[in-house]
Amino acid sequence: MTLSGNDEGLSDERTGWLSTRWSGLASGPKMLLILSLALLPLGIIAIISSVYSARENSAQRAEQTLARLNDKAERLDELLERSIGTMRAASAAVAAAPADSPICERLLIRLASLQLAPGRYALHGPNGRLRCATEGFTPPTPAGPDQSGQSFEISRDGQTLHLALFNENGTVEAIAEFSRDSLGTLSYIPGTRADFNLELTGGGRRMLLREDYRPVPFVRTVSDAAPIADGRLMLRITLGAVPIRPIDVLVILLPVMMWIAAGLIGWWIVNWQLLRPLATIQRVVSSYRPGERPLELPALKSPAREIGELGAAFDEVTRTVARHEAELEEAVERQTRLVREVHHRVKNNLQVVASLLNLHSRGSSSEEAAAAYASIQRRVDALAVVHRNHYAELEENRGVALKPLISELAANLRATAPAGASGMQIRLAIGPYYVTQDVAVSVAFLVTEITEFGMLSGAALVSIMLEGGAPGSARLSIEVDSLAGDGHRDPGLSDRFERIITGLARQLRSALDRAPESGRYSVVIAVVERGED
Repeated sequence: MTLSGNDEGLSDERTGWLSTRWSGLASGPKMLLILSLALLPLGIIAIISSVYSARENSAQRAEQTLARLNDKAERLDELLERSIGTMRAASAAVAAAPADSPICERLLIRLASLQLAPGRYALHGPNGRLRCATEGFTPPTPAGPDQSGQSFEISRDGQTLHLALFNENGTVEAIAEFSRDSLGTLSYIPGTRADFNLELTGGGRRMLLREDYRPVPFVRTVSDAAPIADGRLMLRITLGAVPIRPIDVLVILLPVMMWIAAGLIGWWIVNWQLLRPLATIQRVVSSYRPGERPLELPALKSPAREIGELGAAFDEVTRTVARHEAELEEAVERQTRLVREVHHRVKNNLQVVASLLNLHSRGSSSEEAAAAYASIQRRVDALAVVHRNHYAELEENRGVALKPLISELAANLRATAPAGASGMQIRLAIGPYYVTQDVAVSVAFLVTEITEFGMLSGAALVSIMLEGGAPGSARLSIEVDSLAGDGHRDPGLSDRFERIITGLARQLRSALDRAPESGRYSVVIAVVERGED
């Protein structure tokens, strides 16, 4: 049998849902379910055995009750047979006695004393006339006799049973009447349960001798019948298979209770003795923050030695981590001091080099040499400014702030300007942006190269602007009035200038935009963070 794509999809979805719900359960409910399912077959087997045993016991008790039906039928048979014998003898005695004989009273007394149950009697003569009868008894007209010369008839109201005897000519000889109460008393065996129905049937009529059976749920109703008077009457008993006794209920419920108890005990052992201590360790470890306080595990109430060792292992690990973190912090602090010292020494060395270049520039014999020393000094100053600003921002680790860097760089450029550019002005419009050290070096060199080229070309005004752009970037623009248009410039100096600024733009991973009509150069740079003005 193959599954279609839809069936496979539904099966996978159902499996995924069950897996998700199962994985979302805590370990305690999972363990309770596993133990319950593992013990369920044993519980079912025990329950089936208990129910089967209870049913067997119930059926056996029902058979014992039904067996008493024969005893009841024998009692009634004995009553009828004895009545037939004594009535025939009494009828013969009445037929032989003269009409005025007082034998009737003695015979009626003897009939009543010889029977198992009280009844009323009537004796007839050979001609069928009534000779004597129990006081207050008016015998009914009996039905016709059967082959044995007898008739058994239950009254229409089911309250009496009439037994009639006939002679060879079909003339009635005697009639006996037994009430329902007397027959019910006779059929009851003392010492037995009375919760049954007992009825006598014959000729399409019925006499209810006992009506004490009440059907109840889960109780099986059984019935049986026994013939009386050679099958001319039937005695039927109806009862329930004796309800399950309290001991049977206990036997049936005992496996269920044992199954539940086994699951709960297993869950209690696992949950309270294992899972709860583990959850305690998990909470303490989760709330632990290295450096705040040592890990303090509470007293674990668990007999499992492994859990105690696990807690001790966690404690040892946290102590080791705390010790290593302290060592790392010390190493970071030493590294920070070392980096600060390196930057400080680089800055100092660059300033020494700039001072030496300044001294050589002042002592040079020609203006060309002085200009060369000044040009080199400006670039060394640019590097020194970057290191100084990077050193200042090292504590916050936000990068190099461009606003103070370009401001300081502009001041140095005006201070080192040649005599022909002493009146040059530098205007700044710098936003509060931060960049990495590599970007800061390239920006410093780019500003220095363009500004120096402008001052050598007779610039009167240099404008430096840093404006925001797309997220994570800003645009740096430098506008020099002497570079606008097609003014006269040294071709060699111009070629070198173009190569340098193009190379710096590549280092910034950006394209250099030129606006020759205004003398503006702009480039997009990557920024780290935008600060506050």
